[in-house]
Formats: sequence, C-alpha cells, structure tokens
Amino acid sequence: MRFIKTDFNIGLFSLGCFILLLGCSTAKQLQFIKDKTNTTVLGTIVKKEGVLKNNIEIKGIPHLDQKIRVSLIEKEFTKTSFSKYTKVFDKQKPSVSFNNDSENAPTYFEIELIDDIGYASSINNDITSREYVKNSKKAGVISKIAMVSQGTIDIKNITSAFLEQIENQYVINLYTNGELLTTLSFSEMTIFDYQTSYFCYGKNERNQVVVMDIVEEGKTCKRPLERKAKKLETIKKLADY
Repeated sequence: MRFIKTDFNIGLFSLGCFILLLGCSTAKQLQFIKDKTNTTVLGTIVKKEGVLKNNIEIKGIPHLDQKIRVSLIEKEFTKTSFSKYTKVFDKQKPSVSFNNDSENAPTYFEIELIDDIGYASSINNDITSREYVKNSKKAGVISKIAMVSQGTIDIKNITSAFLEQIENQYVINLYTNGELLTTLSFSEMTIFDYQTSYFCYGKNERNQVVVMDIVEEGKTCKRPLERKAKKLETIKKLADY
C-alpha cells in the first residue's frame, strides 16, 4: 500500500510539473514582442493603465499582411492643440509659434486608420497579436495621431494614403492615382496627440472568436459584436451543453 501511495504522489507531482510547464509555455507564447523604438506609432497595440487617457503602455506592432487605408487631414493649430504640441518639447523651443492670424496660422496633420476591417483582419492573421488582444482585458490600438512632420507635405496631389509595413517598420505611403508620391517615416514626425480605439469581437464562419472591428474609447461595439472576447467564448461553451 505504501508503494502504491508513493507512486500516486509521484504521479501527482509529475502532473503538477506538466501543468506548470504548460502554463509557462502559454504565457510565453502570448507575450507580445515590443517595438524596439517604443514610440507612439499609428497602428501600435497598447494596454491602458488606469483611467487617464494618456496613461498607456506600448506593447508592440502587429504584422500587417495588407495595406491599411488611412486619412490625412491638414488642420490649423488652436490654442489647445498648440499647448499639447509645445508640451512634447519640454524645455526645447517649439519650431512653430501660435498666432490668431488665420492666413499665417501654423498647421499640423491628423492621420487616422479608416480601414478598421482591414486592420482587424491583419490582427487575426497574426497569431501572436490575436492571442494577445483576446487575452488582455485592456488592449487597444493607436487609431489616430496628430503630428508635425519635419519635411513638407503637399496634400494637393494626394489621392490615397496607406499604413504599410516595410520589413519590421511601419510607414505612411502617399499616392497619386496609384503612383507612390512620397513616404512618411514616423521617426521624422513629432507626434503630440493620439486617439485610442478598442477591439470588437465576433464569431467567424468556423465559430471562432476573432477581432471584427475597432471602436473609439467611450463607444460601444455594434451588436452582435462584444468588447470582451471572453464573453463570446463563455456563450459558446454554454451552447455546447
């Protein structure tokens, strides 16, 4: 009897080790690879910390398997937006100054993800990104940025703009009737404000829970989509019984 009990204890110990190793393996698999530059780039996956809008942790950049259409809008600075811009520089002198003369008012650019479905598709096709956002309660994405570019941007001839991945970096490519006009690098931008959006989950044709849309903070997902992937997974399990 003592021999049997010892074998049983050894079996429990082995099972415990297996579960522990499996848990560590899963955690390692779901660990998101951080962007080396650690910058606020359009399309970056982030995790919200606390209740403040700008209190986020940059997690990394997902792999894009397609070009994601974006909008590029030139806007005049207001006192509020200019105040945000100058705070980025801390003690450095801003490269532009604010004035109320509309003819000579300095401008900045807003770039926004407008192909939500295309971005969601890229997340689903990138296993690491998909599993991370599904298992993180506060995962979001930088969906809009306000920036000043070091170079001159002439928007008159731009007919389309896309967020694209070149090797391991994101860029904004500007096109004129399908021809590449210029490439904007995030390293050459001064990003002074951004908007965070969050993921909406649904079930695909194989009954898998996947990302189907993104919504701005404060907005709800369109039914039958859900903000929490776990809720859909729970419904699926209950239906099985």
